Amino acid sequence: MKLDSIYFNYIKSGKKEYETRIYDEKRQKIKLLEEVIFTEKENEKNTFTAIITELSYFKNFKEAIEEVGVKKVLPNAKSLKEAIKIYESFPTYKEGAKKYGVLRMKFVLVKHKKYSN
Repeated sequence: MKLDSIYFNYIKSGKKEYETRIYDEKRQKIKLLEEVIFTEKENEKNTFTAIITELSYFKNFKEAIEEVGVKKVLPNAKSLKEAIKIYESFPTYKEGAKKYGVLRMKFVLVKHKKYSN
């Protein structure tokens, strides 16, 4: 799952607890307890792995954000109104939310052990 650097770093640091996406055909395949790889858009060598621990479905971004609070979804947003505006500024998100609804995911980061020979 690709993320802008700001959100990639927020998730990695634990400031962003939820990722919210359009519940389109691609996202409808996501399963609870599935392992996903998050990739930083600006530097695709930067990745980390997480396990989906919660999947919730909503009619729109307002409902998806409001239930858990703005700071857990978009730590850089100052208000619910601003958070919705940020999501709706992403290409196809405003129309996609109306058509498919919104998926909110919570996850835990996976710590990989390093092995040496």
